[in-house]
Amino acid sequence: MSAPLEIKILDSLTGVSATAWNALAGDDPFLRHEFFSALHETGCASEQTGWSPQFITLWQGDALCGVLPLYLKSHSYGEYVFDWAWADAYQRYGHRY
Repeated sequence: MSAPLEIKILDSLTGVSATAWNALAGDDPFLRHEFFSALHETGCASEQTGWSPQFITLWQGDALCGVLPLYLKSHSYGEYVFDWAWADAYQRYGHRY
């Protein structure tokens, strides 16, 4: 009998095998373990910049079967594209952005 599937939400890739993660990411460099690790190690994606990792992972026993990299964003600072001009324009026309 195989182990049941288990979903875990992780706030770090520590303890997740790069080999197992990358086997699921394929050739996309922006989904690879090294990319996310670099974002966190350099501080680009951190609580200070408003990016809190919420990696949704699917496990069967000790085997990683699926990954969905997500982030919670807590503020507009630390963005890579600032949209304040759009928000301001929208508000001037009476709409919520």
